[in-house]
Amino acid sequence: MAKSNQAKHKSRKVFYIFSLCTVLIIAGAIYLYIHHKDHPKVSIINPTNTIHQLTNKSATNNGQKQSSSSSTVNQGTSVDNNGVVSTPVNNNSSLWTESQSGVITVKDPLQNATIASGASLVGSATASQVQYTLIDNDVGVISQGTVNVINGTFSASINFQSTATSGRLDVYTSDPTTGKEMNLVEIPVNF
Repeated sequence: MAKSNQAKHKSRKVFYIFSLCTVLIIAGAIYLYIHHKDHPKVSIINPTNTIHQLTNKSATNNGQKQSSSSSTVNQGTSVDNNGVVSTPVNNNSSLWTESQSGVITVKDPLQNATIASGASLVGSATASQVQYTLIDNDVGVISQGTVNVINGTFSASINFQSTATSGRLDVYTSDPTTGKEMNLVEIPVNF
């Protein structure tokens, strides 16, 4: 009888320890789930072909693209030249930047060019319009707009203000139903 009571006592002890461990594991899993749900882990991908890494600073425009209908240079505007190219463009097509889909080819500015307000944006596209977003590594979006494609050519003068030394010019089309950016061309630039 004593052995039976000892076996029952030992069995209960093992059961209680197992139950306690199970409860602790479940509680830990719930804690981790709740903690990571409220604070998701963010991964930053840094491709090896990136020439200039934009710094991770808060943008004064809260990351929102500015309206392209603005008329002041400080808010970043563009003048659509409706496909008329008034400045010489480098004819070396190996220096041009093309979207992976081949829909957009940007001929000016070239990658790593130094640009200033009034810089030319010139290229060709099979779409009827392209959009651009100019981003500097201090503020974020400093100019954006829409440019018409006339006879396969787009041309505009981009106005902006920047105190940064580098950034990126994105040229793309937008899906008419979702607004999603497509046919993206990314060009690293200097200011």
